[in-house]
Amino acid sequence: MVYTRKDYMSGKCTHSEYYGQLVTQNMKNHITLAIPKALERSTDPNFNDIPLSTWDRIGLAYGLRDEFSALGDIKSMAGMVCVLKEAARQVKEEAS
Repeated sequence: MVYTRKDYMSGKCTHSEYYGQLVTQNMKNHITLAIPKALERSTDPNFNDIPLSTWDRIGLAYGLRDEFSALGDIKSMAGMVCVLKEAARQVKEEAS
């Protein structure tokens, strides 16, 4: 199922479901290679113990403008951070 921005804002899907639909295996691989120690040391469920500048830097590698647009959203740095943190959450979950 595809969730739109409207679905997310009206509570029809969770944060993880909305941003998770934009996560790719390539992103998960990139995060694993770019910040392995930070990811391993992170104890915050929202990865807020990893600097925002790190997430912003990683996000520069991805376009996703069309993908966000297809969901009725716009690509922003904040949106990219949400996608990347969801990718990181999936990486940690899959490693458990």
